[in-house]
Amino acid sequence: MPHSNSSDTLKSCIPLVHAIGKTIGGGEVILYDFQKDPPELIAREGGITSRLPGTPATQLLCEMVQEMQDEGETMRTNYESATKSGKPLKSTTVLIHDKEILLGALSMNIDMSAMNMLQHFIDQFSGKERPDGHDEMPQNTQEFLNIMIRKGIDSIGKPVCYFDKKDNLEVVRFLNENHIFSIKGSTDNLAGELNVSRYTIYNYIEEVKNRD
Repeated sequence: MPHSNSSDTLKSCIPLVHAIGKTIGGGEVILYDFQKDPPELIAREGGITSRLPGTPATQLLCEMVQEMQDEGETMRTNYESATKSGKPLKSTTVLIHDKEILLGALSMNIDMSAMNMLQHFIDQFSGKERPDGHDEMPQNTQEFLNIMIRKGIDSIGKPVCYFDKKDNLEVVRFLNENHIFSIKGSTDNLAGELNVSRYTIYNYIEEVKNRD
């Protein structure tokens, strides 16, 4: 059973959500309650997505939190993610515990669109803006996987048919740095996009790990 003060502990974090969100600008801070089933959003500051308190946490976030717990991580900082429409984000997720009990997760997302334009990564996503002007986070692992593979490929700046081994390795390095190969089916999906075998992708992953 969760501790009786677990709800109070999370409520005490809500002012922090608003303070950080107002400070960073160009992003949002979201607090999720993992004592609820399913986990749900209980506070948000910022305007990247239109998700409101009471909205269930995405499958993608739940899977990442489970992975963090399995690996003994309390935080995952400055990883790349994206909205469903393809808007690039820099994200950090911090798990909130009471001793060994997981109470919640604090996620911070910063919109990197302007920075990417300055770095000449304009239009590297093919997704379109939602008609209502709001973005949403990917709702499941497959959506996120497709977005991140497309981001890695588009960052090379030329069609896949002109890729050489060096280009393929850059895509694999990007995906490996962002923990994408821990997602089921990622190797097969990438192999299909790059028009190589899954065994070639395995070799690329090993080569990237050895170089790094």
